[in-house]
Amino acid sequence: MVKWISHRGESYDAPENTLAAFRLSLERGTDGMECDVHLTADGQVAVGHDNSTARMGSAIMDIESSTYADLQKISVSGSFEKEYPDEKIPLLSETFKYLGEGREYYIELKGSDPALIPAVKKVVEASGIPAKQIVFISFSEELISGIKAAMPEYCALWLNGLRTENGIISSGDLVAKLEALGVDGIDAWCHPEISCELVKAVHDAGKIFAVWTVDNPAHAKHLIALGVDAVTSNRAALLKNW
Repeated sequence: MVKWISHRGESYDAPENTLAAFRLSLERGTDGMECDVHLTADGQVAVGHDNSTARMGSAIMDIESSTYADLQKISVSGSFEKEYPDEKIPLLSETFKYLGEGREYYIELKGSDPALIPAVKKVVEASGIPAKQIVFISFSEELISGIKAAMPEYCALWLNGLRTENGIISSGDLVAKLEALGVDGIDAWCHPEISCELVKAVHDAGKIFAVWTVDNPAHAKHLIALGVDAVTSNRAALLKNW
């Protein structure tokens, strides 16, 4: 059965990566939620997608060069200011209360700072959330390999667009890359050329094939037919119900 993961929370209906979006994900009963994390200047693990608050914030701040206290001075409600006024950047530790029993939490490590690994490890272990509910993801080969080495009992998926100079990556090259990284699978952009053969090759290697970000129901049905394990969507609850 495919799992439906709320991208940055239920971000189609609430400001992304905020407690409001994560709460909505839990209330709507999706199979899990996803967030992005950065390390602030004072060593806090803060939730936010972009390097800066320019797109979502009421003022522009660089997350990694700002203290968490300074970041709390601005709103990140974005276009949802009317419905969700003055939402703040949450700490990763604050978001766990909206995970719920049995749901999965995809945590994306952003940037390339290796100091993020021990910081995330400390926060996650202190949360008391069972390892089976946490899935680490990252585009950075160093970060995803590093977090898997530091926390081997946790699932780690490599984020990738599957593109090469010659088109989509071959099944053999993809499996070899996942093996080399020492990770548990791929979290792939929903490339239109993803095939049954590619998904099967990953599964035959004993690994997970997840996809992001899918909001169209027809596209979602196609990917499910290919056999993907999880679909990350801005409107995961709606797609799951459909």
